Amino acid sequence: MPEAHPAGLWLLGTAAALGLLAITGSLGLRLRLSTAPGYLLGGLLLGIVFDIHQAFLHVLTILGSMLILFFVGLEFSPQSLGRRVRELAAPAAWDAVINMGVAWLTAVALGLAPVAAALFALAVYASSSAIIAKSLIDHRLLVLPEAELCLGTLVVEDLLMALLLPLCVVFLGASSWQALGSMGLSFMVGLLLVAVLVVLAGRGLVSRWLDQPEKGLTLLASLALLCLVAGIGESSGMSAAVGALLTGMVVAESGSQKRVEALLVPHRELLAVGFFAAIGASADWHLLIKGLPVAVGLVITTSLAKVVSGYLGGRAKRLSGQAAFRNGLMLVPRGEFTLVVAALALDQPWGGDLYNTAVAYVILSAIVGTILIRYHAGLSRRLAALLP
Repeated sequence: MPEAHPAGLWLLGTAAALGLLAITGSLGLRLRLSTAPGYLLGGLLLGIVFDIHQAFLHVLTILGSMLILFFVGLEFSPQSLGRRVRELAAPAAWDAVINMGVAWLTAVALGLAPVAAALFALAVYASSSAIIAKSLIDHRLLVLPEAELCLGTLVVEDLLMALLLPLCVVFLGASSWQALGSMGLSFMVGLLLVAVLVVLAGRGLVSRWLDQPEKGLTLLASLALLCLVAGIGESSGMSAAVGALLTGMVVAESGSQKRVEALLVPHRELLAVGFFAAIGASADWHLLIKGLPVAVGLVITTSLAKVVSGYLGGRAKRLSGQAAFRNGLMLVPRGEFTLVVAALALDQPWGGDLYNTAVAYVILSAIVGTILIRYHAGLSRRLAALLP
């Protein structure tokens, strides 16, 4: 009997993986949820059945988060970013103080060392822009006024994390003040390069670059610009996701938003599947089960903290009680930044346990968060009824 061709085996394996993700994703829809939890569980099953290279999974998560955050950036513009940040000062303050404080107290109660507790608090502070944006799109909630506040809060979180992540790398890895200064200088140079690129890639330049005679050329030009800014962001220590966010804001000002958006939507959907599946596949299910009890407790406490901070932030923006609670419910899912921050600690003696707990936490938080977003109307009405 002739041996199967390697390409044939690869195609059969790909067919099995895509079919499994289609089944688990449709299961999420049948349960009237977003497809994101289904893709996470499908990826977890794929990681159990197949031996998938971690580098491939890492590339999938980067590309997926880039396109998702690029579309979030299309809802903003560079001119309005400063104004939006100022307007979101009060909601962002509630968000940071309450969520970091609750997470730190929870970590200390679990017996973590002060450094580990501080890193854990930072890891669970930022909500998942990718998961939340996908859920809002799936359930057509972007038209709600609280959705604008939710997205604005995510932008502030992403920008703050872009500033804090390099400092975490320095704090955990620097062995001298010289290393600290070198890392800080690298970060500032990278940040300056991104800022200069955003200024230079103004409306006229980007509009001319994206104004191609054929759709295929426009697609290539858009992806080239996206990868350029995201690559600079990743190389400077910020993150590819923040670079993609900046790219989306610049394209929004160029006048090419509708055309680029129509071309990239199919690619966004495909890479969003890869993003969620890669998160699930990267988890070790043995360690996942081991860290599950702790992750459950963390999901409960930090989800309540997000609902409270979102409510207070919504009330600070003069939203109704029900709309303010909806804002808090939308902010519950955690994702990419939680895993990125937890991965920084892998070289520490306590880093392995923290990362595995973080993976279990992200999967549970994504499932719980998408359920809360799906049933936001009834839940926010009942919560608002509890308050005078």
